[in-house]
Amino acid sequence: MTWPQYRRNQCSIESFVIDLTDVEAELLSILLVRYPEPVMLDDLIGAAYPDPDLEPDDARGAVTERMRNLARKLGAFRIKTNGRFRGYWLCQKPEDIGIAA
Repeated sequence: MTWPQYRRNQCSIESFVIDLTDVEAELLSILLVRYPEPVMLDDLIGAAYPDPDLEPDDARGAVTERMRNLARKLGAFRIKTNGRFRGYWLCQKPEDIGIAA
C-alpha cells in the first residue's frame, strides 16, 4: 500500500519534529495503518519499493536498516521486531512491547 498522492517527510507533535526520508515515511504510514498488528517484512518491502524493478538487490537488508533508523528517530521502544515472524509493529509506550509477541 502506498500513498503516492500524499507524502510527508516530517512527523510532528507540538514542538517535537522528526525528519523522515521518503522510505521512512512510507514505512511509518504502514505501521500506523496496521497498528496494533505486526507488519511482515515482505509487506514493508512491497510498501518501500512498490515497483519490483526498482527494488535493491538486498531489499530485506535495506528495509531492516531503514526500520532501525526509524526506530532511532522515534525512540527505541516505539518499534518492536521479532525475528521469529520477520515483522515489525508500532508501540505507544514501553509497556506495549509485549503485546504482539
